[in-house]
Amino acid sequence: MKTKHLSAFILMMSTSLVLSAFSPDNLHTSIKPKTFFAFNALNPDEKPAKDDGKKKAVKRDDTLKTTINPLALVISGDDHEDEEVDSLLAFPSNDLYSSWDTTVIHPYSFAESFKQDSAIVRLTEPTDCGFVLPFNGNVTSEFGWRKRRPHYGTDIDLETGDTVMAAFDGMVRIAKLNRSYGNVVIIRHKNGLETVYAHLSKILVEAGQTVEAGQQIGLGGNTGHSFGSHLHFEMRYLGQAMDAEDFIDFATGTLKKNECMITRADVETKYDLRALHSRQKKDLNLTRVTGSKSKHGKVITVKKGDTLGRIAQRNHTTIKAICKKNGIKQTKVLRLGQKLKV
Repeated sequence: MKTKHLSAFILMMSTSLVLSAFSPDNLHTSIKPKTFFAFNALNPDEKPAKDDGKKKAVKRDDTLKTTINPLALVISGDDHEDEEVDSLLAFPSNDLYSSWDTTVIHPYSFAESFKQDSAIVRLTEPTDCGFVLPFNGNVTSEFGWRKRRPHYGTDIDLETGDTVMAAFDGMVRIAKLNRSYGNVVIIRHKNGLETVYAHLSKILVEAGQTVEAGQQIGLGGNTGHSFGSHLHFEMRYLGQAMDAEDFIDFATGTLKKNECMITRADVETKYDLRALHSRQKKDLNLTRVTGSKSKHGKVITVKKGDTLGRIAQRNHTTIKAICKKNGIKQTKVLRLGQKLKV
C-alpha cells in the first residue's frame, strides 16, 4: 500500500515540473529582454539591443562619463587658468608683460604694448641691491647705426673669461645659445626693463633663476656674430631697445639718474632706426665741418660728450687705431679742444 502511494506521489511531482516548464509565465520570461527593448516606456524611439547584459553595462558607463567628465574638465580648466595666472604673478613686472617666454629672445612689440605717451621708470629701489656695471671696460661701440646696420646695444671691451655681472636685481628669462647673440642671458627686472648680455663664452645661470645686482651670470667671450671678445649689453623696455648711455655713465660705472621718463617721442626721435640714421648723418656732417686734414691724415677736435668710442664710430675706425696714431692708452681721459688723429 505504501509502495502505491509513493509511486503516485512521484508521478504527480514529475507531471507538475513538466507542465511548469511550459507555463505562460516562463514563456514570457524567456522573451522578456526582446520585448522590453522593442518597446521602452521611457524612450519609445530607442533601438533594441542585441546583447542584453553587455549593452546595458556599457550604456551605464557611458552615462557616467557624460555626467562627470565635463564637470571635471571645467574644474581642471579653471585650475589650470588659475595656475597660469598665479605663475605669471611670480615673474617680475607681470603687470606690463602678459607672458614669460624662455625661448624667444624678443617676443614683445613696443608699439602694441606701450599704451600711454610716457612712463616713469625707477632704475633701483632702496630695498634692492642697486646697480652694478656688468663689466668695467672701455666702450668700443655705441648704440646706433654702424656701417649701415643697426646696433641695438653698447659694446664693452673685455677678455674671454672675464666675469660678467647682472646690472640690476631681477629674474633670468633667457639663458641659451643664439645664432646672433651667441651665449646670451636676458634678465627681466621689476620696473619693466630687460637687460641683455651677449657673446658670452659661458652661461652661469638658468631661466627662472632670481639674481641680484653684481651677481656673476656668465663669462665674457666671442660667441655668435662677434668680431673679438667683448660684451654686448642692451637695455630694453617692452621690447624697445634704448641707448644704455642715456641711463648709465660707463666711465664712472654709475647711473646718471635713478628715475627716468620713457616717452613715445624718445622712441621716435632717439631710438627709432630711421631717426638714428638721420642723427648719425648729422654727426658725420659736423665732423666734416670741424675736422681738418694733415700730413698724418684727418685730425678732429674733441668736443663735449666725445669719447674714444664715439669718435671711432663717427670716423669709421677703431679705438685701438686712434690710440696707436696718437700714442695714447684706451683709458686716456679726453680734454675739450684736444686734437686727435683719426
